[in-house]
Amino acid sequence: MKRIKLTKYLKYVLITWISLTIIICLGGIIKYNVDLNRYIKQDEPSKRSKKNNAVTNGTEVYVVGSMHFETNNFKRDDLYTYINKVSPSVILYESDKQIVNRMVNRTDFWRQLTGSFNKKNPVEKFVALRYLKNHPESKVLGYEWDERDRFHFKHNYRKNMGKLIGTAIKLHKEKALSNEDSEIMNEFFMVNKKYFNLGNSKTVYDFNNPIADSIIRVRQEYAYDKIPKILNTKELSDELKEFVPVHMDYWDTRNMAMVNNIVNQIKNNPNKRIVVLTGYSHRYYLFDELKKLEEEYDFSIKPI
Repeated sequence: MKRIKLTKYLKYVLITWISLTIIICLGGIIKYNVDLNRYIKQDEPSKRSKKNNAVTNGTEVYVVGSMHFETNNFKRDDLYTYINKVSPSVILYESDKQIVNRMVNRTDFWRQLTGSFNKKNPVEKFVALRYLKNHPESKVLGYEWDERDRFHFKHNYRKNMGKLIGTAIKLHKEKALSNEDSEIMNEFFMVNKKYFNLGNSKTVYDFNNPIADSIIRVRQEYAYDKIPKILNTKELSDELKEFVPVHMDYWDTRNMAMVNNIVNQIKNNPNKRIVVLTGYSHRYYLFDELKKLEEEYDFSIKPI
């Protein structure tokens, strides 16, 4: 009898746990969509763009760096106002095609759920969907490297990248580096400070300009080339030793895959005005590489 009662008790506990989990998940998804609907249904800015979505002189491409989440200074409306002013026919969004398709159709339920528990307010997704709602003739398409998420999972990328940079910083503090390598680390600290200061920007223009591009370009050179080369000469764990070349290849591999996907979208959407929305760390790379391809594929990169 005791065993039967225990079994019934565990059954009720399991049913209660499953029910509560379902309620919490549904509540999270509903909350996310309420927040999203509240944002995208706002009145349009008083100053509307007078640009025509169609262009006649080949395709126009605007590479627009953004922050993924709002800060004390930078808000969704700052990005939306700029994009509305440009008035693109196509927004290219920094996720792969399948994810963006689900996002546009509002069927990305897992991302909605996880997003509902994030205290930070996402920027690009809300902005892109608001623009699409107010400009139903436009399109939002993906261009991210298809292998990104699998790559991150396989190599535990974010954690190992933190370990890699952290190891270099630790060796520097312990004065275990040569004078030359210590100087490289000091230069990294200086440019890294400027890089993170970009996160305090107040407008789209503050981190979409040649000076910001130059800061990020130099910072990424240290993070993905100079610092890993220092560690190649040091005693590392087997895991970190295997990770170093993976890390050194990652930045070029991912960005070039994005460039190729952007070019394919340009070819599929001739004579359109296209905004490429990207995290501002990628902007310089995409801008530089796309600039080389303007003549070949008959498009022009426009300044922000």
